[in-house]
Amino acid sequence: MKKKPRYVSAYRDRHGVLRWRFRRPGFPQSQSRSLYGSDDWWAWYAAASNAQAAPIGAERTKPGTIHALGVAFYSSADFTRLRPSTQRTYKGIFDRYRDKYGDHPVALLEARHLRAQLDGLAATPAAANNQLKVLRAVMRFAMDRGLVRSDPTAGVKMLRYRSEGFHTWTEVEIAAFERCWHLGSKQRLAFDLLLFTAQRSGDVRRMTRQQVQGGRVSVRQEKTGQLVDIVQHPKLAASLEAYRGDHFMLLTTGEGKPYSEKGFGNWVKKAATQAGLPHCSAHGLRKAAARRLAEAGCTVHEIMSITGHQSLKEVERYTREAGRRALADVAISRI
Repeated sequence: MKKKPRYVSAYRDRHGVLRWRFRRPGFPQSQSRSLYGSDDWWAWYAAASNAQAAPIGAERTKPGTIHALGVAFYSSADFTRLRPSTQRTYKGIFDRYRDKYGDHPVALLEARHLRAQLDGLAATPAAANNQLKVLRAVMRFAMDRGLVRSDPTAGVKMLRYRSEGFHTWTEVEIAAFERCWHLGSKQRLAFDLLLFTAQRSGDVRRMTRQQVQGGRVSVRQEKTGQLVDIVQHPKLAASLEAYRGDHFMLLTTGEGKPYSEKGFGNWVKKAATQAGLPHCSAHGLRKAAARRLAEAGCTVHEIMSITGHQSLKEVERYTREAGRRALADVAISRI
């Protein structure tokens, strides 16, 4: 007998009949009583080895449950066509939801249940609204696939609350960081990349030397896919010139590895804390850059060409606040 293919084993059942079994992790199991080496046997093996991999977690879920809905959603085109960063966010939020309610039948989920769940998250309204946003996407998928008859998220309103989001760095705070971290330090380079490109921290932490050559900065934004191509600010050019890193990626850990999303945010936060600015964050520098552009009189579309924003709403807030300050200064000067 020739050597058996991978994932195949043989055993005799209680009737003494020789059976062949195909077992591959993550794939459906299959059995055959065909004679080993025959055309029927090889046809069975080909079908078993070419079967579609089972969705992750499918063997541990009960049909009709929220757990099962998650398995189906994660293997769908609705999910796989999302950008990797969005996939991570959606999966993190929905997996936490499944940890609490995964064994419940999805068909019995009603709007009143979701409202009660939001009430339970009232202390963290942003997290509550993010959960509702992801549930809406999952339920749209469930409706399209006929897994539920009605959408329980329909008519459920997000929690209303006032928040300015991440703190926008002031000019005083920017100066304090620059005094603490001089040109040539990795902390200063990260700061200058964030402030003078106005990009998201996720795009900055992955920037390479190839993206900052020829006096320009070129970024294909991970979140939106938007291409941003801008001139290097003189201060950023000086910072790049002063930094003596020897890796292809501009910002790496002490071991020369790329920063994780959370790791980069924590590292910038630590540098800000050492500068006496514990309330300042990496994203706050992107907001500070947009604020500076607005205060310099840039139009909304000029700002969007740098920040890569897809919506006017976010950028208009910066220009509106900058305009209000200018009007207030004029008003005070008149008295």
